[in-house]
Amino acid sequence: MKSKTQKKHAVMMEYVIIAVLIAAAVVVAVIMFGKNVSKEMNVATKSMTDAKGAETAQKEVKQGTADDIKKANEHEKNMHNYQ
Repeated sequence: MKSKTQKKHAVMMEYVIIAVLIAAAVVVAVIMFGKNVSKEMNVATKSMTDAKGAETAQKEVKQGTADDIKKANEHEKNMHNYQ
């Protein structure tokens, strides 16, 4: 009788581990892509009301992304030159 209970709890623990791994993956995805998805949703919202506003917002997103890439490259360069 004891082995059935232990087996049941072991299977349950496997499901808990899988759920935790999925939750961690979701958190990482939100951290990585959340800012960009939010910006794109704002562009989509503006496009529903004003085409010119959407074009301007899209340009701002592209410029912001380019700035973020530039900052990331500078940070990486500084991290490698820590002498």
